[in-house]
Amino acid sequence: MSTSRRCSLRALALLVTAGALLAGCEPEPPGAEPVTQTQSSPLQASLAGDTSCVWGSPDCNLCVPDVPARFNALRDHGEVLGFHRGGFDFNVAYPGGNHWQGVQRLPRDAGRILVLSKRDDRAAGNVGHVVHMVSRNGEGLRWRSNRLSPTISQPEDTAPPASDRAVTALPLVDGYAHGGGMQAVGNIVALPMEQGPGAGRVAFYDFNTSLAPSPFAFVEGLSSDAGTASLTRLSDQRYLLLLGQYDAKTLEVFRSSETDLRSSANRWVRVDTWQQGELVSGQWGAFQGLTFLTDCNDGQLYLVGTYLKGSEDHAFLYRVDASGHLRIEQVASKHLYCTNDGPRQCNLDAAGGVFVGPDRNLVLYATEHADDGPSGSVKMMEFRSIVPNVGCGVDLARAYVDFYDDSDFSDRGFIFDSVDRDLKNWARFQDVDGLNDKVSAVRWCIPLGHRVRLYQDSNHAGGYKDLVGDGTAREVNLNTWSFGDKTSSARWLAF
Repeated sequence: MSTSRRCSLRALALLVTAGALLAGCEPEPPGAEPVTQTQSSPLQASLAGDTSCVWGSPDCNLCVPDVPARFNALRDHGEVLGFHRGGFDFNVAYPGGNHWQGVQRLPRDAGRILVLSKRDDRAAGNVGHVVHMVSRNGEGLRWRSNRLSPTISQPEDTAPPASDRAVTALPLVDGYAHGGGMQAVGNIVALPMEQGPGAGRVAFYDFNTSLAPSPFAFVEGLSSDAGTASLTRLSDQRYLLLLGQYDAKTLEVFRSSETDLRSSANRWVRVDTWQQGELVSGQWGAFQGLTFLTDCNDGQLYLVGTYLKGSEDHAFLYRVDASGHLRIEQVASKHLYCTNDGPRQCNLDAAGGVFVGPDRNLVLYATEHADDGPSGSVKMMEFRSIVPNVGCGVDLARAYVDFYDDSDFSDRGFIFDSVDRDLKNWARFQDVDGLNDKVSAVRWCIPLGHRVRLYQDSNHAGGYKDLVGDGTAREVNLNTWSFGDKTSSARWLAF
C-alpha cells in the first residue's frame, strides 16, 4: 500500500459518527490500509451555492448573475489560443489513449494560470501540467487570442508566444495513469484519477502556495471509474463534490464536514448516488467535464457539461437540486465550433472547462487532444460572451468590433479588439481568416469620439461605412446598409 495520505482504520474509528468519511490526513507509514466507504442518508437541508465569493479568493468561485442568460450569451465560435511544451515531453497524441482530459483556469497570478489533466501510461509519467500564460492580461478577463500576426493570414497557422508555456508537472500518484475532467474552487483543484491499482478517486491539489503541489487529500469512489470531478462551495461554507463514474453516467455525491478543505478534521461524507436514467428532462451525454456554477440571484446551482456529440462539440447546462435526492434537469445547450476557416483547434472529447472572471461572464476553454500545433504547441480555443469586454464604452483599450459571416450574427467571424489592432492586417481582410467580402453583420462597442470605418476595397479604399462609437454596445445587419459581403478592409479612426 502506498504511503500517500491515508487515514488509519483505528484513527478513523474514533471519528466516524455516520456515513462514509474520508479525511485529508497526514501520510501513514508503509502498510496502512485504505479507508472503506459506505452509503449515508441523503442531505436533508436545502442547499444553495455560495454567492459571497470575491475575485481572487483562494478556495471559492465567483457566482454568475442569471446563469442561463450568460450561458446562452456564449459566442459559438471561439478565438484560438495555445501554449508551448516548456521543455516537457507531454506524451500526448491523437489518435491514441494518452491525451488531454481536463482544463481549468485559476485566479492565481491574476488569472494567468491553467491546470490541465491528461492520461499518461508511462511509469514515470504525469497526470497533469501547469501552464503560465505570461503574455495574457492580468485582470482575470477573457484572454483574447495569443496567436495573431500581421504577416500570417490564418491564426491557426500562428504559434503562441514563447512565454506562454508549461512550467510544472503533476506526477502520477500511486500509479493512477488517467486524470479526468476536473474543477477548481479558487486555486484548489479536484482532479479525478482512474486506471490505477484501486478504486477511482478524486485527488485535491492546493495551488495557492505552489505550482507543483502534491495532493493533500483523496476521496475514493465506489468503482474503478473516476472520469469527472465537480466541486463547489455551498452557502454554509461547506463543499459539495460530484465524482462522475465512466462518462458521468453515475454521479457519487459527497459533502465536506468542514468549511476548510485543508483542515485535518475534514471528512467527506457520501450522501447520495445519481444515475443517468434519473435525469428529469433533456438529454445527458458522455461528459468529459462537468463544472458547477452558482447563480448570484438566488444561489441556484448549475452544471455545465462538455462533450463530443458524434462529430460536433457541445456544451449543456443543467439545473441542480441537492436538497434531497440529487435532481438534475437540462435548461440549455449550445453547439460550439472548434474552427473558423482553418483546421480544428479544439475537441470537447479532450479537455473542456468553464471559468468565471471578475466581470461575471462565462469563458469556456477547450483543447485539442495532442501537441501538434504550430512549433509543437498545444492548440486551444476560448469561447467568450457576445459582449466580451467590460468598460468598452469608456475605455478605448477595451473597445472592439466583432465581425460575423452571416446576417443573423451566426457562423464564423473575427473580433477586432482595439488593443490588438496592429496584430492583424486589417488593410486586407483576405489576410484575416479569409474574411474578404464575407462580413454580413457586426457588433461593436466604442467610446464616444472614436469610430471604425469599413471599406469596400482593400488598403482602405472605395466606398465605406462608419461604426460610430456612442459608449454602448451596438449591432447591425450590414444588408440593411447595402454593405453586406462587401467589407475588404477596416481601421480605427478618431473624430
